[in-house]
Amino acid sequence: MENRIEEIEAFRITIERRRLARDEKCIRQIFEILEECGIPCECMAINIDWLSVVIRETERGKLSGFILLLGQKLNRINVSVNGSVTLLSFVDARLACRGIGMVVSSLTMQDIEIIIQRYLQRENRLVIGVLPEDASRACKIIERIVDSDYRI
Repeated sequence: MENRIEEIEAFRITIERRRLARDEKCIRQIFEILEECGIPCECMAINIDWLSVVIRETERGKLSGFILLLGQKLNRINVSVNGSVTLLSFVDARLACRGIGMVVSSLTMQDIEIIIQRYLQRENRLVIGVLPEDASRACKIIERIVDSDYRI
């Protein structure tokens, strides 16, 4: 694989509140507070009652300030740190929907839990979050798929 997979150590936080996804103002405030604290968001997932955000491990020191500010500005919010995640990030000009499907289904079939994923179309960059203990095995699987030109 020409473009090596970048491994980024990260952690996930989950912000919970009843019907959070339906409260656009609250979601906006959460991201404004992240920005105010200087915490970049690598990936995010949202459900009706929670928002999960993946943050680089290097930003962990800013987390307590974020949680404090969040508690001051928003009520009925529950925040939990959900543990470590390794983000596997790679760029491939040939990447398309079929390729993403091949990568995701191959990892799943090999019992690698995908915690979160993100595709940046403009960059042809796929970012997949896995448990740290699965990262090296996941890299090998992804490299095999990309090297085979997504024809596995």
